[in-house]
Amino acid sequence: MKLKLSHDLYVQNLNAIRWYASFVGLDIMEPNYKPNVLTILALIVVCLTLFSEFYTIWYYWPNLVKLMESAAMYGIIIQGVAKFYTALRYRKFFEAMYNRLDRFHYEYRHHEKNNATLLLLMQRIRLVTKLIMIQIIVSGLILTLNPVVQYVLQGERVMPYAIILTFTDPEITLHFLLNITVQYYLLLVGLAGFIAAESVLILFVTSVAGFADVLKNKIDDMNAVLLDMEHNKDRTAVKTKLREILLLHQRVLEYENDLEKRYYLNNWVQVASIVFNLTGALFGCYVSNSFTMYALAIAVVIQLFELCLLGTILSIKNEEIEHAFYNSLWYLMDRAEKKDFMIMFHKSQHAIEMTVASMAPLNVVLFIAIMQKIYGYAMMLMSFLE
Repeated sequence: MKLKLSHDLYVQNLNAIRWYASFVGLDIMEPNYKPNVLTILALIVVCLTLFSEFYTIWYYWPNLVKLMESAAMYGIIIQGVAKFYTALRYRKFFEAMYNRLDRFHYEYRHHEKNNATLLLLMQRIRLVTKLIMIQIIVSGLILTLNPVVQYVLQGERVMPYAIILTFTDPEITLHFLLNITVQYYLLLVGLAGFIAAESVLILFVTSVAGFADVLKNKIDDMNAVLLDMEHNKDRTAVKTKLREILLLHQRVLEYENDLEKRYYLNNWVQVASIVFNLTGALFGCYVSNSFTMYALAIAVVIQLFELCLLGTILSIKNEEIEHAFYNSLWYLMDRAEKKDFMIMFHKSQHAIEMTVASMAPLNVVLFIAIMQKIYGYAMMLMSFLE
């Protein structure tokens, strides 16, 4: 059934996110939410795997290939911990953001032009979310099925990834079964958790485009009113439109500020961990020609590109808002109206960008720079084998 209201599609998208988050016990939109058994179990397994990396380094030392494979997966674990912590620690933030967007879509459900704009945006968000979900699931399936394929074809016992639980030895059958059970459980909750986390990030950041497009529509409406009332002394209609623009622009600024503030840690951890992911994965691709490392490398590159692209979208939409203010018919306003409008125009020129720990703006230029650095690190490590 094709939905005609953006609010209905938003609710459908939110329900899908909640369904995936429930696998990790993080359905924070549930009334009176409290951590449950699934939350505690996922937290224990993630933390256990996180600290097991030190034992893994000792166990595989000096096997550089295995160490780099474990580093590739360890970056994913670090991301998972950061996302898990953010969801639990800042539950009220996510709840407030969901409610903000719900109210925004609900307000314009009967406005033909704005509803059509927001509906198209939500359709694109759903499409991108599905593509990211497919990519994550395919990568997870490759890691999941690799041990089965290796055992059937070569009779070799391997684990999905090279991180060993502390004080265990995979050469011992019981220990091997314990490790592979924990790893398969972590893959299951990891897939669900990452799909939910990436879906939320896509929803939150790309929703700025919805705010921007509705704001531009309001500015167009104001321009039409200014032309109609160019020689009219009654400025009530202009002031009403100006007030609507002022309130919506304030909402946009607050939304972007909260978005940057809350994803400050997440962006830094994600970019830093991707250095581990991709360096280790590229090393594994080059040295062992591992199919799982190819899958992981592709997944990580897509994830980094997605993150940087979202930052670029935010910057582009802020520029569109600035241009909309600049190209408006502000010169037809009276003095008091111009004063309020110029304040908004000034604020639009200093819009907030998503950054990596305030060190660099999150955009496609950063993506290229990071890829160059990662390639350099991988080549340096490979030179040790030659």
